[in-house]
Amino acid sequence: MTLSAQTVRPDGVPAPQIEDTDRMLTPVQLWKRYGLPRDLIYAAIQEEDLPAYNTARQGKPRYLVSVTDFLTWRETLRVGRK
Repeated sequence: MTLSAQTVRPDGVPAPQIEDTDRMLTPVQLWKRYGLPRDLIYAAIQEEDLPAYNTARQGKPRYLVSVTDFLTWRETLRVGRK
């Protein structure tokens, strides 16, 4: 049995590739992809609980967050058995 270049999960959705964890996404992209409230993501960035890069030169910040950092931070929100 040969594995294809892209693994597919049982629900038919392609599994994330290793490179996906190295990607940088905006808080809105994280909200759309993972479903956590935008306000929670922005608050975590402001409180410096979630590492982010401000790529704006002036004015309103434009944050980018590494997917790896986001997933690590998301685990801190887990309740129940750890």
